[in-house]
Amino acid sequence: MILEKKAKPVLHRQKCPGCGYYTFYRAEPTGEKATDTCTACGHQVEIAWHADIKAIFNNSEKLFRDLEAVCPELKELQKPGDRVRFD
Repeated sequence: MILEKKAKPVLHRQKCPGCGYYTFYRAEPTGEKATDTCTACGHQVEIAWHADIKAIFNNSEKLFRDLEAVCPELKELQKPGDRVRFD
């Protein structure tokens, strides 16, 4: 019997094309794919799930931390459901 380790959902920040807000997305892996869901509006996309995906999310988070110096509003994104829009 081979047990497959289930990957945990990953939270990451990005701009949602559905609602237009910068917010958290929750990537929930299911095999080789993951459902990436906006925590503000529920917009979903399917993404490929592979060994490097967490590194990609970590790089994205580094970019967001750097952008916080220019756009301090991004610091308001603390938990799922928080959202910020720039006009």
